[in-house]
Amino acid sequence: MIVAEALDALWSLGVAVLIWLALIVTALVLAVEALAVAVCVAVRAVWRLVRGERRPRPSWALRGRTARRYARTRPDYEEAA
Repeated sequence: MIVAEALDALWSLGVAVLIWLALIVTALVLAVEALAVAVCVAVRAVWRLVRGERRPRPSWALRGRTARRYARTRPDYEEAA
């Protein structure tokens, strides 16, 4: 009887430890992914600053219809895609 209760307690503690371990690992993975995204965004921003890479047209002009309308009113503007 005492051995059965000890095994039951051991089983319960083992399950609890595994659940906590899974939660901690999940939190660590999310933190590492967030850090990777932050580093990627920062590196891309620095890269664009260093290379001077800017879009030659406004971002809304990536749509063809809007770009054509904009290009009609400004002769020095080239239509997007």
